Amino acid sequence: MNFRPALELQSISRVYGEGDNRLEIFKDLSLTIMPGEIVGLVGPSGAGKSSLLHIAGLLEKPTEGQVVIAGQRCNHLDDEARTRIRRIGVGFVYQFHHLLPEFSALENVVIPQLIAATPKAEAEKRAKDLLGRLGLSHRISHRPSELSGGEKQRVAIARAIANRPLLLLADEPTGNLDPPTGELVHHEFTRLIQEEGLGALIATHNIDFANRMTRVMRLHNGALVES
Repeated sequence: MNFRPALELQSISRVYGEGDNRLEIFKDLSLTIMPGEIVGLVGPSGAGKSSLLHIAGLLEKPTEGQVVIAGQRCNHLDDEARTRIRRIGVGFVYQFHHLLPEFSALENVVIPQLIAATPKAEAEKRAKDLLGRLGLSHRISHRPSELSGGEKQRVAIARAIANRPLLLLADEPTGNLDPPTGELVHHEFTRLIQEEGLGALIATHNIDFANRMTRVMRLHNGALVES
C-alpha cells in the first residue's frame, strides 16, 4: 500500500491584487489527503473553493506556501513540468463535462491516454474497462450529443481517471444534474475512486453527498476546518 500523501497543501495563502485592492482568499491553510481518502470541500459561494482546487491542481500558484503532489514539491517547477504532473498525476472533473463533441465516449477516454504516450491498444482496453465499471458498456460508440447528462458526466469521470492519477480533484461534479441522476453519478463516482485507490478532493454544495465522504472540510473566512 502507498502511504505517501496524494496531496499536501503546506501553509497555503492566496492573495489577489495589491494595496487597497488587495483581497486575501485564504491564509496559512494546510491539508493532507492520503490515497483512498475522499475529502468533501464545502463552504459558501465566494469562499475560495475553486481557487483552492486550482492551486491543488497546479492551475495557479499560491501567494505563499507549498503544494506537494505524490511527494513532488511543485511550486518552483517550470510550466512544462507542472503540465506533465497535471497530465499524469492529477485528474479533474468539473460541473460541466467538457467532452469533445466529435468523438465517441470511448475516444474521449482514450485520447488523454494517447497524449500521455500510452499505447493505443492499452488505452482502449483501459477506457472500455472504466466505462464498463460505470455502466456504459453499451454506450461507448455514442457521441456526447447522443448521451444523457448523467452519461456524459460518467464519461468525464472515466476520462479523469484514465491515466491512473494519484490525485483526483472535482468541482461540483453533480451540480448540473437532476437529483436522482446526481445521486446515481455520485454513488458510481465515489465507488470508482475507492476501487482505484485515489486521493480525492471534491467541492460540493450538497452537504448530504459531502457527509458520505471520508471527511468534510469547510472553507470559511479564509480558514479550512474539519466539519
